[in-house]
Amino acid sequence: MTKRFVQAINANEVAPGGMKFVEVEGREVVICNCDGRFYAIDRRCGHMNAPLEMGTLDGTILTCAMHCAQFDVTTGEALSGPIPRDSGGEVPPPRMAQLLQNVAMLMEHIRTRSIRTYETKLESGIVWVGLE
Repeated sequence: MTKRFVQAINANEVAPGGMKFVEVEGREVVICNCDGRFYAIDRRCGHMNAPLEMGTLDGTILTCAMHCAQFDVTTGEALSGPIPRDSGGEVPPPRMAQLLQNVAMLMEHIRTRSIRTYETKLESGIVWVGLE
């Protein structure tokens, strides 16, 4: 199948180290600006479907805001599964502690999948995304 490139976003809409959600021909895509190099990935986390643009981007490593699963935006590879958030040393009330323990037990069986990436190109200040 032939790949065609579709205009996605003006490059100046995404600061270096930033991300932006766009819809490209019905596909939910996040455009990542890694020091002037642009990458496009599926919007939804490979762990529990959270919107990835709500997370953080450090270099080419995207960390999901929901459970801290990490992905390489250059390849889409899942680098880690969910990481429990540090409570800062606070001890939750007993019922909350039990709930958190139950959620952790359930989540350990949820696989974190790699995410889809799309080829990009930058022309005249426009980021184009390759679709098949």
